[in-house]
Amino acid sequence: MIEIMIRENEQNKRLDHFVRQYLNQASLSYIYKLFRKKEIKINKKPAKPDYITQLGDVLTIYISEDLHQSRTIETSKKQSFQIIYEDKNILIVNKPIHLLVHDGNQKNEDTLTKQVLHYLMEKKEYIPEKETTFVPALAHRIDRNTSGLVLFGKNTLSLQCLFEAFKEHDCLQKKYLALVAGKVKQKGEIELPLKKDEKEKKVYVSKDGLYAKTIYQPIRQFEDCTLLEVTILTGRTHQIRVHLQSIGHPLIGDQKYGNAYADALAKKYHIKDYLLHAKQITFLGLKNNLSYLNHQSFTAPLYPWQITLIQNLSKGGKENDEL
Repeated sequence: MIEIMIRENEQNKRLDHFVRQYLNQASLSYIYKLFRKKEIKINKKPAKPDYITQLGDVLTIYISEDLHQSRTIETSKKQSFQIIYEDKNILIVNKPIHLLVHDGNQKNEDTLTKQVLHYLMEKKEYIPEKETTFVPALAHRIDRNTSGLVLFGKNTLSLQCLFEAFKEHDCLQKKYLALVAGKVKQKGEIELPLKKDEKEKKVYVSKDGLYAKTIYQPIRQFEDCTLLEVTILTGRTHQIRVHLQSIGHPLIGDQKYGNAYADALAKKYHIKDYLLHAKQITFLGLKNNLSYLNHQSFTAPLYPWQITLIQNLSKGGKENDEL
């Protein structure tokens, strides 16, 4: 038998979701069997799966200790990220390229999430033994080969608030830097629906897709390529890469969405990895315990290899703005 007191980070959750997080090695069918057999109780009374947990509730689960002890938290001692901002509620980091934000299908691979968890555990801000189910987590994702800002919530309320902000879009503004093939001479907007092909793991412009809007502006023009500042008003998978490809200016070095011209430029300038950097985030409408962050902006500096690349291209290039 296991007895759990519901604390601040565990309140306001569906009970079945809570139990699934707590018994993360147990099958879903096994968990619902426990509910049916009334072996999951709240305050000594049989509980239903859709019960919403309340602060101070006592949850009792009649299972073996072996299953209870199987819960593990994976971490990594590496710290390849840079800290941009941190307080008791959130952590904003600058992620390098070639680093997954979370496991996905690569269970044994190093990830940003594992690194951040180790960092917070070392600071004693996250102590797994004191948390029943909550684990500090990502509020959003960026691709492995995209660098820049990634946000983590340190407690349930903050994480929920960030989730809502990224879902609503008008609660925050995200800006990126992107190095694209060809000369882009003026500001523009792209409004094209995007659809993901799960089998090919690729995104296409499709009338059956989800609404997506991207705004771009050239900030540095080079001989045969352009550095853009890109603002996304929606957060679709591969949105920037596909939208810029659709107007004939794919990212240089993007093997999935590039074209022959972009490939030739990658070879010419020895570019192995495309430059797409989540440069800045501005909070506009955060709610609850994160409202104090509204109207603040946070910026991630470019990594040295990105700065060197731009400096090399700048010889003879036209500069329109600061990075």
